[in-house]
Amino acid sequence: VSRAKVQASIAAGLVAVNGRPVSKAGQQLRAGDTVTASLLPPPPMQAIPEPIPLDIKYEDEHLLVINKPAGMVVHVAPGHHTGTLVNALLHHCSLPALDLAPTEPGGDEEEEESAQLGSSRLLSSSSASSSSSGSRILRPGIVHRIDKGTSGLIVVAKTETALTRLQAQFKARTVDRLYLSMTVGCPSSRSGRVETNISRDPGDRKRMAAAPYGGTRGRTAASSYQVLEPLAGGGCALVQWKLDTGRTHQIRVHAKHMGHPLLADDTYGGGGPAALSAVAKGGARSVEEVKACLERLGRPALHALTLGFSHPVSGKRLSFEQPPPEDFASALEQLRGR
Repeated sequence: VSRAKVQASIAAGLVAVNGRPVSKAGQQLRAGDTVTASLLPPPPMQAIPEPIPLDIKYEDEHLLVINKPAGMVVHVAPGHHTGTLVNALLHHCSLPALDLAPTEPGGDEEEEESAQLGSSRLLSSSSASSSSSGSRILRPGIVHRIDKGTSGLIVVAKTETALTRLQAQFKARTVDRLYLSMTVGCPSSRSGRVETNISRDPGDRKRMAAAPYGGTRGRTAASSYQVLEPLAGGGCALVQWKLDTGRTHQIRVHAKHMGHPLLADDTYGGGGPAALSAVAKGGARSVEEVKACLERLGRPALHALTLGFSHPVSGKRLSFEQPPPEDFASALEQLRGR
C-alpha cells in the first residue's frame, strides 16, 4: 500500500485510534493504542474502444492471436487509460465503452500466472456482468500478459469457455512459449536452468526481485535458457528462453540474477554505464556505438517468439512463430557487426 493511499484514507476519516477518527497523518502512537483502518477504494476507470491497428495472426469466434508491438500496455490501468491492447480489442470486437473493475496500480504489465489468477474476461457485451447501477463491468479476456516493452505473441479469449480452457493449459504447463532476448555479457554455460522465487522488490514496488527458491518470499519461478550466439565479441549474447512458470518480469529478473541483464533494460541494470562498458569490453563495439544502439532500441531486448496451444474447442494444436520486429532485428545486426 502506498503512503499516499494511506494518507488519503486518513484524510477521509477511515482510520481510527482507540475508536476515535484520526484527521492527521502525523499523530503519535503510544504503546497499547489500537488502530483500525479501511482503505479508500481505487477510483473507477473506463475502457474506451479505440481504432488501434492490430497485427492479428489468427482469429475465430473463440480466440485471437496477436503480435503485440513493443510499447503497448495490455490492460487499462492507472496511468494507462488509452492506447492499450484492451482499448484496441474493444473496437475490433465492436464492444461499447465499459467500466473497469477497480485495480491497484502495480507497476508494469504482469505475465501469465498473474493474469490467470485475476477476474479478467473480454467477452461479448451481453456476457459482461452488471453493477448495481446497471453499467457493464469490463473483464478483459487476457489469458496471459507480456510487459509493455516486450514485443510478440499473445492469445486472447473471446468466450468464457475459451478463457477457462486456455487458462487451464497455462496452469498445466502445456503451452509452448519461446522468448528471444539479448543479454549484457554472454553466459558462461551455453544452456542452463534458473530457479528462484520471485517477489516484489521491497525497495521499489514497480520492480521484482529474486529470492531463494522454495522460500517464504514470493512464488517459485523456473526458466530454461540457451545461448544461440555470442554478439559484439562476447560483450553480449542472443539468448533463447523457455518459461516453465509465468511470473511477473520473470525473464528480466532471471537474466539479472544470472549477472546478464537484458540489453537496454534500465529497470534491471541493462542500460546504464556499467552495462555499456560490459558490452564494449568484447572489443567489437565502442561504448559510444553501444550507447547509440541501445538508444535506438529504447526498450528491453525481449521478444515473445513462439506460442503453441491446443484450440480450446476443437482440440487442434495451433503453433505460431513471429520474427522479432525491426528495432530488435536492427540492434541484433549491429551487434553482429553486419
